[in-house]
Amino acid sequence: MYYHKFTSLVTLTLLALSTCALNATNWAHLDSDIAVDPAVTFGTLENGMRYAILANAEPPSRVSLRLHVDAGSLNEAEDQRGIAHFLEHMVFNGSKHFPDASTLIPQMQRLGIAFGAHANAYTSFDETVYMLDLPNTEADTLDLAFTVMRDFADGALIATDEIDNERGVVLAEMNSRDSVQMRLLEQRLDFLMPDFLVGQRLPIGLESVITGAPRKCFTDFYSQNYTAENIAFVVVGDIDPLVFEKRIQGSFGSMPAAPTPAELDLGTLPTGEGLRVGVFADEEVSSDSLSLSTLKPYTFEADTVDTRLKYLPLQVANAILTRRLQVLAKADGSPISGGSASVSHWLDAIESDSISVSPEEGKWPEAVAVMEQNLRQAIEFGFTQSEVNEITANMLNAAEESAKRAATRKSPDLASSILGSINGHYVFSHPEEDLRIEQIGLANITPETCHAALKSAWATDDLNLVLTTKAEADDTVQRLTDYYQASQAIAVEPPVEIEDQDFAYTDFGPAGCIQHQTHVKDLDFIQLELCNHVHVNLKQTDFQKNSVLVTARFGYGTLTQPRDQPGLPMLASALLNGGGLGAHSNDELSRILAGRTVGVNFGIQEDAFSLSGSTTPDDLQLELQLMCAHLTDPGYRDEALRQFQKQIPALASQLQYTLGGAAADMQAWLHGGDGRFAKPDPEQLMTYTADDVKAWIAPDMQDAAIELSIVGDFDPQAALPMILNTFGALPERSTTIQPLLEARQIEQPELPADKTFHYESKIDKAVALVSWPGAPIKEDIRESRRMNVLASVLQDRLRKKLREELGSTYSPNARFSASRVFNTATLSTSSVATSDETELLQQNMLAIANDIATEGATQDEFDRALKPILGELPMHWRQNNHWLTTVISQSQTKPYTLEWARERDADYASITLEEINALAKRTLTESNARITLSPTQ
Repeated sequence: MYYHKFTSLVTLTLLALSTCALNATNWAHLDSDIAVDPAVTFGTLENGMRYAILANAEPPSRVSLRLHVDAGSLNEAEDQRGIAHFLEHMVFNGSKHFPDASTLIPQMQRLGIAFGAHANAYTSFDETVYMLDLPNTEADTLDLAFTVMRDFADGALIATDEIDNERGVVLAEMNSRDSVQMRLLEQRLDFLMPDFLVGQRLPIGLESVITGAPRKCFTDFYSQNYTAENIAFVVVGDIDPLVFEKRIQGSFGSMPAAPTPAELDLGTLPTGEGLRVGVFADEEVSSDSLSLSTLKPYTFEADTVDTRLKYLPLQVANAILTRRLQVLAKADGSPISGGSASVSHWLDAIESDSISVSPEEGKWPEAVAVMEQNLRQAIEFGFTQSEVNEITANMLNAAEESAKRAATRKSPDLASSILGSINGHYVFSHPEEDLRIEQIGLANITPETCHAALKSAWATDDLNLVLTTKAEADDTVQRLTDYYQASQAIAVEPPVEIEDQDFAYTDFGPAGCIQHQTHVKDLDFIQLELCNHVHVNLKQTDFQKNSVLVTARFGYGTLTQPRDQPGLPMLASALLNGGGLGAHSNDELSRILAGRTVGVNFGIQEDAFSLSGSTTPDDLQLELQLMCAHLTDPGYRDEALRQFQKQIPALASQLQYTLGGAAADMQAWLHGGDGRFAKPDPEQLMTYTADDVKAWIAPDMQDAAIELSIVGDFDPQAALPMILNTFGALPERSTTIQPLLEARQIEQPELPADKTFHYESKIDKAVALVSWPGAPIKEDIRESRRMNVLASVLQDRLRKKLREELGSTYSPNARFSASRVFNTATLSTSSVATSDETELLQQNMLAIANDIATEGATQDEFDRALKPILGELPMHWRQNNHWLTTVISQSQTKPYTLEWARERDADYASITLEEINALAKRTLTESNARITLSPTQ
């Protein structure tokens, strides 16, 4: 994130704000001393439209396109509230070259472009963005993509009948995004900035506008804001920039020039009012939140080296203050579960400094003092050198790693980054240039500069103290004010310098040896069996520079979870990830490992536990040491248990007041009431201890077979001594893997069935589902692939019927989910709706499924389902995570997974329409479950 200069707070009752920077149409590097990335071709057409082109070969033979419109919900008139977002829908529903609204998406699918996955859009306050990620660079694909993007820019027909058809879809999207959190956000914005436009222009808009706005509201917004000078086009991919520059000229050069839209009047900010206190309450809030913030005006200044460096001390100061709150949250008796400090910049108009904490249930009065005194301590006494060293080491390491990984950045990410620089008015600089600037700035960071930056940021009496909680009494605002003012009278002490520690886990005993080594030639990776029976898989890649992924699988995971302890995995994850090591707490590890790219995450899979991390070639040895330390000496510290217990009331609230609670009941029913899949009981969760976790996991950590896998940019031969000195030095591991056949059996619900699961809420958000049983994956994955294709056919039918024809839902979904461990598999359809719509949706889902089962899918439907899947497969082979999780991580304990990898692409390509229709006839039967998740209001 880049920062710009802000004006001083002036002593006016209200300060008017405009947005000269919001409408900036020049490239930021033209007014900067920061070197722009030289690989990018920047240009401006005669009509004023800007473009940026970057040749990038990762992934190969793919292109990412972004169309940026410099207009969003802030550009709406009062009678257009929601039109910017609605219009984003409408450009897909009929345009110059696709006048029939039903033809665009199928035509994209035929070329392998999936709606949603590869073709999407979003609308925010100040921009609208259209995204196409193309699966190939073939002429037909590129021709369609450029035609579509030009139509989006000025060729949308916006027909009245299509507007009316889409109203229900947008209302359904509004309902799907509705939440207590969103409603409270609107209230907070109205309190914080009652005369500022943001609170009155949330992108989703007003229901009255969505249901009743005439066509003229749409066409006026489109013609006024979708203009050449207001548009920027970004192309990144495996391309020739000169060729694509001509393409852009040919596609967009004829777009007529138009006047630049007038500057926006964003309204006014309240100033000179001192402390303002607000309380916002709703019983459905999952947890309390407490914040103190400033609101200051912003004056745009060009992105230069000086402006980037100017805010660096404040970044460091806020990071230190955040660390202090995180450490304090873990202390015995602390009334908070977390906290943070930050500076944010809104719409080139506002700077807001803030500190926030998450109070433990019922302890917001005590949390007020924690927040106020920790901020005041930092303002009065500043920071220690050790605190500065930790944060700056991490910042420098992040910049260095970005520079080292720059050569293999992915085109979709780069396209979005260029887009961000356009909307944010900052220079798109290469990571090496960013590193150069960061090095200059960090070399001059001291406790004194950070202290001065924080003092300056908070040098105002205009503060906003805001509490969000479950219930508000008549005197809550006064009590909150009193607690805050009382805290101000309590003296604070300066921080104490913390002594450095050395990492305690570098010696695991005598190095091990290799008992057996195999080179799997066709997949080009190495398999080892060490003398202590640890199995190792090593795969060197070159398509993600300076990145190495590591995972160690061991034990039995969910298979051996005690069935009478539902929710125990939640505590296990909290203890193993938050409990540190025997010799170091997590906070101590953060200081010891500052500036290094290491970390370990404990995970629980269906049939294994895992320790995983992401590192670099230089830090691989430390990563392996850290992983072995977690395996041999986990901390199980009380602070992790306390943090977990603090979160239980929030979990209880979520289970009571959100769809998640009803979904948990549904999963329990689908799994026959098996306690391993049951909805956790908050009261029972409170009784769990570290001993419960140890009883389940410790035996596997001590003795179970281990399969260690490393994938990425590393030298396998250089890694061998590191492995032998860590995992190879462990005591001998078991060579036996128990089949646990009984534990794999789940009692299936009797079908057909019609079930409803409820949760409590004033918001009428329900889900309609229909599911059919499928075949679980054992050692043959072929049927699962065909079920994925069938699900894609089914989803496309749902989209056409429920969204396009009926206009009754926003995002109908179909998916196949199959366990590789348990005897469970389901093909399901679902859609978010209101309670009174679920039955109609289910009837249509069943009718569509029955039609496919009896009449079959057409060849065109089959091709449109399969083509996007085939287009994605080659990209997987250039992803370290695919190699790690899908190909090699179980290749010795489950050798058949290698055959899955070898024949996957050819098998998908061999799938036929006849196979899919036969599968549909066998699967989409009356033996199904109709499931409704709905609120009790």
